Amino acid sequence: MTATRSPGGFLGRQTSLQARMTAGLLLIGLGAWIALTLVIVVNARIATGREVESSFLIAERFVQERAEALQSSDRIEEDIAALMAQLAEMRHVRATVVFGPRHGGESPRASPEDARDTRGGAPGDEELSAEAADADDPDEEERAPALFASLINSSALHTFVPVTRNDTRLATIDLRSDPSDEIAEVWEDFRFVLPLTMIYGFLVSVVALLYVRRVFLKLKQTSTALIDLKDGNLAARLPEAGFAEFAPVTAGFNELAASLNARTRSNQQLANRLLTAHEEERRRLANDLHDELGPNLFSLRVRLSELKRAMGDEPATNHPARRSLAELESGIADVQMLLRRILSRLKPMSIGSVPLADSLQALVSEYRQTAPEATICLAATTASLSFGEAVDLTVYRFVGEGILNALRHGRASTIAVALRIETDAADGVPVLAVSVSDDGTGPAADTAGGIGLSAVRDRVETLGGSLCEPARRDGTTVVAIRIPTVAGKPARMTSVTERTPA
Repeated sequence: MTATRSPGGFLGRQTSLQARMTAGLLLIGLGAWIALTLVIVVNARIATGREVESSFLIAERFVQERAEALQSSDRIEEDIAALMAQLAEMRHVRATVVFGPRHGGESPRASPEDARDTRGGAPGDEELSAEAADADDPDEEERAPALFASLINSSALHTFVPVTRNDTRLATIDLRSDPSDEIAEVWEDFRFVLPLTMIYGFLVSVVALLYVRRVFLKLKQTSTALIDLKDGNLAARLPEAGFAEFAPVTAGFNELAASLNARTRSNQQLANRLLTAHEEERRRLANDLHDELGPNLFSLRVRLSELKRAMGDEPATNHPARRSLAELESGIADVQMLLRRILSRLKPMSIGSVPLADSLQALVSEYRQTAPEATICLAATTASLSFGEAVDLTVYRFVGEGILNALRHGRASTIAVALRIETDAADGVPVLAVSVSDDGTGPAADTAGGIGLSAVRDRVETLGGSLCEPARRDGTTVVAIRIPTVAGKPARMTSVTERTPA
């Protein structure tokens, strides 16, 4: 079984740049601390070796000079004891003396090979030691660890200095280097410097990481603002950078957002003017149809009534002309009904004059008559407010299209219309929220939005709003719009009154 490795190595290709920089800073700090430790150890090793070697050479020359003077001494033991006391005052050396046999037998000749270690002198020999380390040995808790001492101690120096008289060995002085006190001093400095460098490196790393975090926080703010701008939130702005390097980015983004906001507002104003002109044209057409065609139809019905009276009360079945008049009167009534519907689609007479909720209630009542098998209800919390002719007409057409789609395509039996004012969570402006929900089958998955809903979407977007496509949730199909609007004003009229052709 073979293990697979991440293609990006230790951190992986998907690791964020912030994580990589953090790991890099930590590794650099650790590497710098290790390098500093090595430099301190190497320098201490060289300096300690030089000082110990210098002290050892001085002590060696001193012992050699004193050994020559001791050859003629009558109090050899006392003079050697005094010498050992002097050596005890010297740093970095340790001395041990081994006396030759005092009684009987021939003393061995003095030579370095004849001398024994302080723990292994010949039987009958007497030894006296002078260890400078014992005089100023550091306390046990200050003693350097064995590993540290082995790193600092470069090499041990060792020599034998014989004290002879007439080729007879009186004593042998064993002189050895002893760097323990110097190593203890280095360890004392090392224990202070090393934690200090660790604290310094830690503080530098923390400060660097804080600045790195601020930089990436600024990058995240910029990314979030760009996403908001892409989603249509033209009020998105970047706060002050805090870094001179980010100032051009912040200023450029804010200028871009302000420019886009101004252009969008200008386009919306132009679209509103076009929509107003379009509605004005529809209104003129509706008025022309009502004022020109309506009276003519009314006049025809009056003439037909006069003809019917002139023909008397004879049943239409007995008089062909009377039957034709009845058919003509029915046709004129159908034309009047068709004209009324056309006028209602072109310009509902109540829009902008009565409360929006009342206009929608009248629309719902019409659909109840058209589809009595369906239950259609309206829940409005806008009281007697009107939001302007453009907004009211857009909502009116959206509700009509939503109910028609639910009846025609969804075969719904229950339809609910909701009208309420909400506060937008993003910028806090009032929003008119309208939804049409039904229990029908909903739109087909492969069916694109109809012409009517597309026209409503264009009107809603012209007003700066948004339309949510029909979506089915928990057995209910919902289509909704949200239109930012100023506070509604009380309508001029309190009931729906529409002109109909005579």
